[in-house]
Amino acid sequence: MTRISGLLALLLLVSPQAFSALKPGDFVTSGPATGKRIALTFDDGPGPHSQAYLDLLDRYGVKATFFMLAEQVTYKPKVAKEIAAKGHEVASHTFDHTNYLKRYHANAKKYPDIPEGAAKAAAETQRELTADMKKSREIIEKATGAKLVLLRMPHGIDRPFVKAAARETGFVLANWTFGGDWLTGSEETLTKEYTRAIKPGAVILLHDGGSKREKSLRLTEAVLKAAKEQGYEIVVLSELLGLKN
Repeated sequence: MTRISGLLALLLLVSPQAFSALKPGDFVTSGPATGKRIALTFDDGPGPHSQAYLDLLDRYGVKATFFMLAEQVTYKPKVAKEIAAKGHEVASHTFDHTNYLKRYHANAKKYPDIPEGAAKAAAETQRELTADMKKSREIIEKATGAKLVLLRMPHGIDRPFVKAAARETGFVLANWTFGGDWLTGSEETLTKEYTRAIKPGAVILLHDGGSKREKSLRLTEAVLKAAKEQGYEIVVLSELLGLKN
């Protein structure tokens, strides 16, 4: 992951009608800033701590959106299925967290001396990503029984070839308004930043996948507590975006 400028991206002030018209290939970082609703999202799972997250969410009566890595789903299909069975939203985070911006630059090195090299590299990377999106969808949907609508690119990459691949495979691309549980430094500071990020339409990013997620779990509970105290409703991301009635 990379640091978002100031850690907190500006919320997009877009009307609810604009969100209801979202279509494959569109890219969003927040929901409508018109009510006290936010989405809590988790990346890179299912992992060894996913069950602890499920237990925590159950205690607060909250449903979240899990952007799963298809490779991880092949390792933990029962956990992936349980996430869906509990009513949480399942989404794709591609197969194995490949950095497709690096892939693009690697492909571009094949064409250093021709004017159309950048376009060729973009087309080649798009084909690779499209295959990844299709493969990942099949694996995750088979394991969970869910129909996938949303995809979050590893590292939050947003490029024309990404949007084109998403259009072809039927995904709406969703990033986040705040996330930072992967950063080193004071947990106290991060907790303050996460709770300050609770604003209308916010999409909060944390991670249930990977090892040593105890800090992320505590940050999740801090968000849950603060949202409840401030009178916010936490909904799955597709609902926040108007994609789910």
